[in-house]
Amino acid sequence: MPMQNAVIVLADISGYTRFMKLHGMALVHAESIITELLDSIIDHTEHPFTLNKLEGDAALFYALADANPQAVAESAMSQVNGFFHAFSTRKKEIGVDALCNCGACTEVVHLNIKVVVNFGNVVVRRVRQFEEISGTSVIIAHRLLKNSVPLDEYVLLCEDFEQVLGGVHHGGTRITEQCEGIGAVSATYFPPSPFVESPPAPNLKRRVRLVTNAISYIAKRPFQGWFGVPPKREYRNLTE
Repeated sequence: MPMQNAVIVLADISGYTRFMKLHGMALVHAESIITELLDSIIDHTEHPFTLNKLEGDAALFYALADANPQAVAESAMSQVNGFFHAFSTRKKEIGVDALCNCGACTEVVHLNIKVVVNFGNVVVRRVRQFEEISGTSVIIAHRLLKNSVPLDEYVLLCEDFEQVLGGVHHGGTRITEQCEGIGAVSATYFPPSPFVESPPAPNLKRRVRLVTNAISYIAKRPFQGWFGVPPKREYRNLTE
């Protein structure tokens, strides 16, 4: 399989582990909320990026960039900046549409996202109905989720991506991280771009969607648990 250049975008929900340690009905609502928040990010992504996989609290995207890498890098920056607005908007909507006062519905305000962007060679292969990407650039993106950035929300641009983009943007902070099995990796982090949004009003359609997701999780969990299979999340914008 040939190596191809690609931009890799890894969006991760911070605070997920603590959030998913809830029990009973709060855990059901937590699953529904995480689905909605990941969906808000996925819905904001467009060509040339493809959703490669969901990894619990994260979504991995990529775009092949052999033809015009700088254009793909610029598209990545535009879309990534929009992730934060989409995520924040959906988080506030969930707050006003909350199903109850359980731990999940009250703690959603503490969830944030961090995004790592890299560029490099990948191998794209199909395993049955699944498409997988692999390569050092993908490993580095995952390794950099564990870092020394002192912010709850940020964009972390790897040095290779910055070079394709055309240089370091102003306002970033340069760091060097030691990635296991890789060594020293230079990157620059930025806080999300500021934006202004009006407080959302309660919405019956959104609330029904949250309830539907929760009921779906409850219905699938006992049946699949008998066979040791975890419930599968459903995303409205993904093809079967």
